[in-house]
Amino acid sequence: MKRIFKYLIVTVLAAGTMFYSCETTELEDLVNPNALTPDQANADLLFNAVQVNFLGAMQDMQYNGAALGRISYMSGRDYYQNFSSGTVSSAWSNLYSGMLPDIARMEALNGEDNALTLHLGISKALAAHVLMGIVDSVGDVPWSEAGDPDTYPSPAVDDDKDVYDAAMLMLDEAQAHIEASLNAPTFTGNDLYYNADTDNWIKYINTLRFRYHVTVGTEPATILDFISSNPIISTADADLQFNYGDQELQPDTRHPFYQSDYTTSGANIYQSSWLMDLMDGDQSEWLSYWNVDGNNAGYTSDMKVNITSDDPRRRYYFYRQSWVTPGSSAMFFYTSPTTGAGYSYAWPIEFDGAGTYTDGETLSCSLQLQPIHLEFTPDGNIDHGSFGTEYGRWCANFLGYWGRHHGNDEGTPPDNFTRTASGVYPAGGSFDNQPDIPDYGVHVETSLGDFPTGGVWQGYGGGGAGIWPIYLSSYVHFMVAETQLAAGQTALAAQSMRTAMEHSMAKVTSMSSVDPDADPTYFATQAEITAFIDMKIAEFENAPETTGLDALGYPLAKDQLDVLGEQYFVAMYGGANDAWNFIRRTGHPRTLSRGLMDNDESGLFPRTGTYPSGEISANPSILQRQDNSTLVFWDQGVVNPAN
Repeated sequence: MKRIFKYLIVTVLAAGTMFYSCETTELEDLVNPNALTPDQANADLLFNAVQVNFLGAMQDMQYNGAALGRISYMSGRDYYQNFSSGTVSSAWSNLYSGMLPDIARMEALNGEDNALTLHLGISKALAAHVLMGIVDSVGDVPWSEAGDPDTYPSPAVDDDKDVYDAAMLMLDEAQAHIEASLNAPTFTGNDLYYNADTDNWIKYINTLRFRYHVTVGTEPATILDFISSNPIISTADADLQFNYGDQELQPDTRHPFYQSDYTTSGANIYQSSWLMDLMDGDQSEWLSYWNVDGNNAGYTSDMKVNITSDDPRRRYYFYRQSWVTPGSSAMFFYTSPTTGAGYSYAWPIEFDGAGTYTDGETLSCSLQLQPIHLEFTPDGNIDHGSFGTEYGRWCANFLGYWGRHHGNDEGTPPDNFTRTASGVYPAGGSFDNQPDIPDYGVHVETSLGDFPTGGVWQGYGGGGAGIWPIYLSSYVHFMVAETQLAAGQTALAAQSMRTAMEHSMAKVTSMSSVDPDADPTYFATQAEITAFIDMKIAEFENAPETTGLDALGYPLAKDQLDVLGEQYFVAMYGGANDAWNFIRRTGHPRTLSRGLMDNDESGLFPRTGTYPSGEISANPSILQRQDNSTLVFWDQGVVNPAN
């Protein structure tokens, strides 16, 4: 059965659904060369197909959440144009043309002995998750008339709240099936997520119920009562994730990010400049290691500097291919040939200002003026006084982190071997062994470009044996913290936020074992992890409940939801479906990067997306939206000033 699955999964991996929303769907179950026909209706094959379709749907929806949440880079400047051809086209097809028909076939095959109860319970739980996600994305969708093309060839949409409630009823059905499976014949399927652990499936179902209540705005006290009396995903052994392999051909089982970034032509994904800037620590704290009077003498070369604001996860998330980004600065270490003393320097600020290192071929913005609407903002340029002005994160990142800003729609320059690539988490790529302060003396002193840098290549690192995170315990504890904060239980919220961060750190740092070339010298230590978490929890505890905005729309100071939201988004890297919901539900974090174009040019931030183009052309009962302003039933219209 595992061999059968390997050939099914390749259809999803090859489609690249995590990068694009494909317009290949009609609501009717049309003939699909990759789908199982009725005469092939083997229950185990149907069950495998449901699980594969679920993974594809989550990848599609998580792309939207990550891009809108600045967790990944969004390329187009205009929001409506970015999502005008179908916000969840792949997920729509995965659900309506794949999962639901296959579940119906399994129900027809289920005999008097109820041998397929676990197949059905798991499948319905997964389908309910996707259904709620599609409602979150586009609002009203077909349901009561769906699945019966003979009676309803052009099914009309149902009210989005009714469909959301129908998904909750499906969860009830799923739990009933799973509980009945305990007295059913031996399970013959291949559970790709929990290995037929019924306790974990019940935790997942309750977590989706928890998610429902948080999303629709149920009274916080009621939600807290629910999770206190029902098991949810609260420990790593209950994490819902998909595990990839390192096989390259026939079929390719590697993580999709790895497939894109670890090639003979270099990396093909741009990382989010906002996320890297948030994680690489305060530049002023880094520069405290540099002193023109030589007071920093005595530091060792290629050192791992303990910067409190430096997120211990950054070397696991991101793999640098450069030691400095054009328009930005970095640091290097130099040992005096006369005194033998060691000194750290900031380059190129110390010499003639950051403008001295530009490269219009690989980073065109290093030759451009900053957008006027980003001037005097956290996204804008950094004034270092007499040492010059450095480009802000709208163009470049510190310490060689090389990504792109939200809404950058420029073409692709020859930077595949200089841009920052996906790391060992979650892609199964390379752990970043590059020193933050490389030794100038042990390399060619006449060429700053000769510093040690990494380089991606096919087969490097962990070979793609990563994970696709779908619902992790860290996510759940952040949801608990949000609920406790809404209930006025700030101290408990801080405890839950600490637990969430601890779970995220443990998950991420454990992935170092995937890369056989990872250098333990650069692994995050427990002391560093604890210090960072302590700092963030103190920031949360000391933050006011709410703060105002300055004249440019930035918070005067971070409030509690800003701090919590930032760390929630960092933890969601690689699987950020709920980031979009969090933004619409809370209006936070308000510290997100503004777009490369101002709001008048980028248009309305999407409150919902658009229907799949293929469905619009096939179903006259559904009219396409002309903008993204329609509110989902649970959306109270809270505005995040970043949008």
